Amino acid sequence: MITAGAACLDITPPLGTMIPGSFEDRFAEKVRDPLHVRSFVVERGGEGVAIVVCDLIGVKRDYLDRAKERIAVETELSAERVLICCTHTHTGAATGEDAYTAFLIDRIADAVRLAWQDRKPAQVGFGQTLEDRVVFNRRYRMNDGSVRTNPGVGNPDVVAPMGPIDPEIGVVCLQGVDGRAIGLLANYALHYIGMPESTYSISADYFGIFSTLIQRMRNASFVAALSNGACGDINNIDVLGDRRPVKDRSLHAERVAGLIAAGVLWVWNEMDFASDVSLGAAMQEVVLERKPKPSEADIARVREIENMARPTMAERAFVRRITRRMADVPGRVQTWVQALRIGDLGIAAVPGELLVELGLDLKARSPYSQTMVIELANDSVGYLPTRQSYEEGGYEPEASVFAPGCGEQIADVALGLLEQLR
Repeated sequence: MITAGAACLDITPPLGTMIPGSFEDRFAEKVRDPLHVRSFVVERGGEGVAIVVCDLIGVKRDYLDRAKERIAVETELSAERVLICCTHTHTGAATGEDAYTAFLIDRIADAVRLAWQDRKPAQVGFGQTLEDRVVFNRRYRMNDGSVRTNPGVGNPDVVAPMGPIDPEIGVVCLQGVDGRAIGLLANYALHYIGMPESTYSISADYFGIFSTLIQRMRNASFVAALSNGACGDINNIDVLGDRRPVKDRSLHAERVAGLIAAGVLWVWNEMDFASDVSLGAAMQEVVLERKPKPSEADIARVREIENMARPTMAERAFVRRITRRMADVPGRVQTWVQALRIGDLGIAAVPGELLVELGLDLKARSPYSQTMVIELANDSVGYLPTRQSYEEGGYEPEASVFAPGCGEQIADVALGLLEQLR
C-alpha cells in the first residue's frame, strides 16, 4: 500500500524584485497573480519520492541542493529522491544570494515536509492525451537558407518549421482510498505565454491558471501543478498563420490553460488507479563542456550588434553568450540528471531547456509505458540544444553556453537512469 501527500505554499516576492526572462531589466510593480511552490510525495515501505514545482523561471543547483539538505533532515527523503523543478514563467522572481532566495529555500523544504507529514493511504494513476492546437516549433528555415527563431507572424521569407512539436499532455494523479483527489501533476512541453499587462507584474502565467481551472472543472480542492516538458524550441506563436490569431495574450493564456485542463480531466476520468506500485529514484552528476573563450572576431561582432537598431533574437543571444564567455568562469559545469519511477511511469528530470527532438527521442527509447520529461529540474543551466541545431544556427544554439553534444549527453544519461530503475 502506498501513502501520498501534497502541499502548496505561496512564494510571491515583494514588489521591487527583479523579474528575469527579458533582454531588459524589469522590476515588479504589481502582482497579477501569486507564485506558488507545490509538492507531491509518494511513499511505499518507508521509501518515497517527491516532486516539487516552483512558479519560477529557473533556480541554480546550489540553492536547490540547500533545500534538499533541509528536506533530508526533516523527512526520510534523500537528495536523489527529491525532484525540484521550475515552470519557466518569465514573470517570476530572480534568485541569487539574497533574502528572497533564502525564503524560497525554506518554502520548498516546508512544502515537502508538509506533504510528507500529511501522507495518507492512497492510490496512483497516470495517463496521457494530445493537444496540438497551441504548440509550434519556433525555429524556421528562411528563404535564404538560414534558420531563425521567432521570425514573426506572416513573415513572407519563412519556408517551414525546422523541427517537430510534442503535443502530449502527461498526467499523474494521487487520490485517497476514498477516491478524493490529493494531488495532480501534469506535464506539457510549451514555453511561457506572457501577458502584456504583466510585463512589470509578477505572474505564474498559464501554469498558475491551469492549477485554478482543473480544480474548478473537478469541483474539488486539491494541489494541482503543471510542469514543463522539453520545450527549448517550442512556443505558442503560429508564425505561418494558419490558425486563429492571438488578439489578447491574457485571454490566450486562459485558452491554453483551459485546453490543457480539459485534456487532463478527460484522461483523469478514464484513469486506472493502483494502491501498490514500485517506486524508485536515481540521480547522477554530469559535467558539461562550455564553449571556448571568444575570438577577437566574436568580440568585434558583439560591438557591431550593439550598434544595431533592431538586432534579431539570435544576435542578442550572441551578445549575451559572448559577454558571458568573456567573464572568468569555469570551462566545465557540473549539474544533475535524475530519474524517478512510479509504477510503470518513468520521469526524466533534466537541468535545462532541452530541445523537443531530444525529449521525443527520450520518450521513444524509455522502457516505461509512459514517460514524462521535466525540464529545469534540480538546476537551471540554460539551453540544451541538439548537435544538429549548432550546425543550423538560430537563437537556441547561440544562447547556449555549452559545446555541441550537450543535449544528447543529458538525454543519454537520463535514459540510462530510467533503465537502471527498471
